[in-house]
Amino acid sequence: MIKTNSIVFKFSLQVTLILVILITVLVMSNVYSLEVVRNNSLAHSQGTLAIHKSNVQHAFNSYERDLIDVFENNIDLASSLIDLDSNTSYFRQVQLRNALQLKMSRNESSDGMFIKIGENDIVLEQYNSRIYSENKLILSDSIRSASFMTEDYDSNEWTSLNIKGEYYLVKIISFSGIRFGTIVKADTLLALIHKSDTDSNQYAISNEQGVVIAASEQQKSDVGIALDELVSMKSDQYFIVSEAVDQVGKLTNMVEKKNVFWKLKSIQWMIISLAVISCVVVPVVLRNLARDIVKPVLELVKASKEIEKGQLEFRDPTRNYSIEFMKLFQSFRSMIREIKELKISSYEEQLERNRLELKYLQMQIRPHFYLNAISTITSLTYQHKNKEIRKMISHLSDHLRYMFNGVLTEIQIGEEIKHVENYIAMQDIRFPNQVFFMTEINEMARKEYIPQYMIQTFVENIFKHAIVYGEMMSIFIRVDMETHEDAASFVKITIEDNGCGFPQEVLLGQSEQQNQEMQHKVGIANIRKTLQLLYKRDDLLQLSNIENSGAKVELWIPCTEERRRGESHALFNNR
Repeated sequence: MIKTNSIVFKFSLQVTLILVILITVLVMSNVYSLEVVRNNSLAHSQGTLAIHKSNVQHAFNSYERDLIDVFENNIDLASSLIDLDSNTSYFRQVQLRNALQLKMSRNESSDGMFIKIGENDIVLEQYNSRIYSENKLILSDSIRSASFMTEDYDSNEWTSLNIKGEYYLVKIISFSGIRFGTIVKADTLLALIHKSDTDSNQYAISNEQGVVIAASEQQKSDVGIALDELVSMKSDQYFIVSEAVDQVGKLTNMVEKKNVFWKLKSIQWMIISLAVISCVVVPVVLRNLARDIVKPVLELVKASKEIEKGQLEFRDPTRNYSIEFMKLFQSFRSMIREIKELKISSYEEQLERNRLELKYLQMQIRPHFYLNAISTITSLTYQHKNKEIRKMISHLSDHLRYMFNGVLTEIQIGEEIKHVENYIAMQDIRFPNQVFFMTEINEMARKEYIPQYMIQTFVENIFKHAIVYGEMMSIFIRVDMETHEDAASFVKITIEDNGCGFPQEVLLGQSEQQNQEMQHKVGIANIRKTLQLLYKRDDLLQLSNIENSGAKVELWIPCTEERRRGESHALFNNR
């Protein structure tokens, strides 16, 4: 009986469906892909042809600009040759030849330029290196005897000329019997196309009469025939696309069909071969599936159930499976080991938390503060300062309410500052006109969370160790937001006073071990340990002395999205 819910059955069914789909796609693709490739090839040819057309048009524009430039700058000089004597005429001709030579020296120049002056039959001409010497003589004779150079010649059009079997394009500007002309060999335009072509396609250029005047090397024999005849002859072997070029005729791109289809046919035969091989391989794969995949998966499932029951021991697999599964077994074994270590670590962290709570309780219980508060109230009764007594009792009540609010609690910075202000108000009653207190709180930082008593502990130490009776005590607290180089956001808390500053031994030894002897004075070790437990960092507390002033405490509290949503740190009780 076949188990339809087994992984072997599901895998077999899926593979069979995939094979059927692949064969169907292959049959359909054989009908459709040829047409798609043909259309893509034609589209690519049209795009390539548009680029070459633009290059040819740009070249013609450059040739025309050169011709116009020579005409405008030298027409007066050429006109003066008609009535000059031979000596003066010679030097003027040299100037004109130099002007033509200057244009021919450009890389983007036409193949030749000439000036023919009226009835004197003066012909000045200059050719570039693309024209061979024998062709220069032929062109020179043709220019002297050319019948197309008449007064009514259209200077806005290029004319195609067949000179001794070679095709040239000529443009002439006529004025008062003086003709300025530029000549481009048709093969030069074709060379310009091949220079920028990367597909090794065949090209042909035809004039406005439809005659092929230039063609690629393989089609060289077709020069001189009609373009329509060429298309009819080559359409079975080539994809042919033509584009009209202004004032010239047409530019034709010919892509050989066999170069387009041979890769496609190779890929199709490859896919068919793979499909046949797959039909043979699938049964073998299915047979090995149960041995290489199903069995190790079942072993992992069994081990997972044992872990759910609390059994944290994992036995080695019964046999050597594939590398991937052996890595998975190793990862599973590492996971179990980490679970055991995390349990132990959790117990240790709980013990450390209890120790920290005791230390916090010790920090909260300040017998000297309460004795001083009671002494202050007693002194005020003798002085009949009832108003100050009521203020002192009110502030003390708020202070006690805050102190007994909970142990190891995170609160907003605004609440901690409010408690500090209440504490300083009590001290102001005790030391009238001796305390100057100022805060600068960033509004964004006011709602961030910090451990309770974090600021109050340092303020309390100021009154315990820094204040001197009869002298003014200044306390400044700044809370701001900072972003460090690693893009982490922090709340920076700075506490400054104008007392005598920290002892040198505190500044030199800011580790927990070196500060054990100072715990009864400032509680620095407790604060540092709290920060390390909460944020796993040892660089969040910095102590220093301000030159000619007093002590400076800097705290950095990391900002997290959990705190902003009001979620407690794992070490804290629920608020």
